Amino acid sequence: MQPLPLQSPVLRLDQPVLADAPRMFEYCQDPVFERFLTVPWPYNESDAETFISRYIPGAWRSDEEYTWALRQGDEFLGVISLRVPTGSIGFWLGAQHRGHGYMPEAVRLVADWAFANRIVDSIQWECLVGNVPSARVARKAGFTFTGTAASVAPYRDGSHPSSWQALLRASDDRAPKSGWPADVA
Repeated sequence: MQPLPLQSPVLRLDQPVLADAPRMFEYCQDPVFERFLTVPWPYNESDAETFISRYIPGAWRSDEEYTWALRQGDEFLGVISLRVPTGSIGFWLGAQHRGHGYMPEAVRLVADWAFANRIVDSIQWECLVGNVPSARVARKAGFTFTGTAASVAPYRDGSHPSSWQALLRASDDRAPKSGWPADVA
């Protein structure tokens, strides 16, 4: 598949470009990323360049994963990806862009596109236990919390630590659901 942009009045999703690499590198120095994400650690600018110039285009071509940059105007805010055929979604934002509603909007755009084009019938989300901001995004986007279990995606050391997991089906309404851990609701 060829990369395609998605847009709302709040946000534009398009392809990360090499000019985004310095900002991606900067954002990925956040200690929150070391704790909760599977990105290489330490994260180098060459990791960002390789991700943007090699991994993302190859994953689009092979229909393995679709990755977008989140932008407001021309500003690079973060990344969101949908992995196919598992239907798992992953995302992150630079620290200064968190808490403004960008990521729930990005999740909505990707989910609407994926469901409308029958890319997947459901989207799976997970995060390491304790990643409350990520869980709040999933809850706001209408995901149903399905429990705590070993992570499906391996952590950078190859382990499968305890993770919160949730599901969004094409037929689900997008209202926040009850049943999430108390610190998420």
